[in-house]
Amino acid sequence: MSASKKKNYLKGAAVLAFGGIVAKFLGMFLKLPLVRILGDFGMGLYGNAYPVYTFLLAISVIGLPVAISKMVSERISLGKYDGAYRVFKVAVTTLALIGAVCSAIMLFGAHFFISIFKWHPDTYYSILGLAFAPLCVCILSSFKGFFQGMQNMTPPSISQIVESITRVVVGLGLAVFLYKQFGVAFGAAGATFGATAGALVASLFLFLCFLKIRPRIKRQIKNQKTKSTEDVKTILKILAAIAIPITIASLVTSSMNLINSFTVSAFLQKAGFSVEEATILWGQLSQRAQTIISIPLILSSSLAASLVPTISESFVRKNTEQIRQKTFLTFKVVLMLALPCIAGLIVMASEVTTLLFGDANGANMLRLLSIGIVFTMISTTMQGILQGVGLLKVPVKNLAVGCVIKLVLNVILIQIPFLNIYGAILGTLGADFVVASLDYRAIKKFLGSTYRGLGMAFIKNLFCAAVMGIICFILKTFLAGFVGNSILTVIVIIVAAVVYFALIYITKVLNIKEVRSVIGK
Repeated sequence: MSASKKKNYLKGAAVLAFGGIVAKFLGMFLKLPLVRILGDFGMGLYGNAYPVYTFLLAISVIGLPVAISKMVSERISLGKYDGAYRVFKVAVTTLALIGAVCSAIMLFGAHFFISIFKWHPDTYYSILGLAFAPLCVCILSSFKGFFQGMQNMTPPSISQIVESITRVVVGLGLAVFLYKQFGVAFGAAGATFGATAGALVASLFLFLCFLKIRPRIKRQIKNQKTKSTEDVKTILKILAAIAIPITIASLVTSSMNLINSFTVSAFLQKAGFSVEEATILWGQLSQRAQTIISIPLILSSSLAASLVPTISESFVRKNTEQIRQKTFLTFKVVLMLALPCIAGLIVMASEVTTLLFGDANGANMLRLLSIGIVFTMISTTMQGILQGVGLLKVPVKNLAVGCVIKLVLNVILIQIPFLNIYGAILGTLGADFVVASLDYRAIKKFLGSTYRGLGMAFIKNLFCAAVMGIICFILKTFLAGFVGNSILTVIVIIVAAVVYFALIYITKVLNIKEVRSVIGK
């Protein structure tokens, strides 16, 4: 694989990752004051609504945009611009219809969800705040899939930032206003409505970007030599064939969050906690620990989004060696990103939580949950590769196994009083480890060979992360008596980054050619 090919897909992943990280930090500006305004109970109400929302999005959003990206990329690589454009038009209509149905389910099914999951009754208002978000997100995702299929990652990246800015401004503004006027339940509802507003504004942004490039697409269609003969029915069949396995996989993934929804509160009550105490613990896990964990996970989701179209292109051209090199480089990059995140969060969990949320509640949850970062990153990127090479059913089977493990562990562990909410975290870790292992085995089987440098890359990265973690601990201990938590945390994070990248350079975790491909030279 040429350096330019490596550069293209890593650059695409970097662009999406940049937008995702900026968006996530903007999102933190929403949650940080919300924790102080609404408290852990209010954040529990806020967090209760999201598993239903994400489950419905798994039906309406995840599968089809990936299918759009894959189909558009394949047709453009063959010069069939009219076919790519027709795929987009069919997909937009389909996603809008599905999104409308999902919004109706949230709007009219709120009381049912509260009853079956044994949530606090005030969750009703938070669900209503999210009711129209699926429709807006579906339209947004159809545009994202189209641009990603064209391997133009800049508009989707910017749209993430636009979405997050809108979410923060609208969500925080409404949360403060409604909390002061009507109380914590309505404040949480105002915060959830920010997601709807953000998706709507981001959709309008991508629509304007689409209008800007449409004349060029029309010219490409006019100048192409062979016209596509695919009709709407054929496109829908292909979309369904690609999207349904991915959607099922996403449903299984979202089911893990739903498993938390109907097991955490119910089994914490069996362990002796009140519904209010269960809501508070769930708020700490879902809105504190998981929020922080989601920041490094943006990197893997961005890699996966960039991998699907570029792997699909290599697969259409039957270039197995190119797929192999992209896969091995991705493994090395994932390890380079995941392991220092784990080491840093284990050492600095209390300080980071205090810096962001004002106290250390949930720090131990964050410390334990961080171990799963490497498993989640591996499984997310490997799913992108498996989807790119057409092995769509494999991630579904692997995730289904993980879902069963998650359910069994949650049921057994959460109701043990001394484990309580930590039982849910252990269930997540066990499920993520199994899914990552199965995905890795599937990729290894497809490629038909092993990468000798991967084991050594893991050892080098582990060594660098461990040394970084030890230095962070020593520095933290030394500074604790001289500076406040905020300054201490910032200093340690900066030193950790310098130390880790210096060690990466010294140990040559990435060789010179790979470094150049990452920075685009």
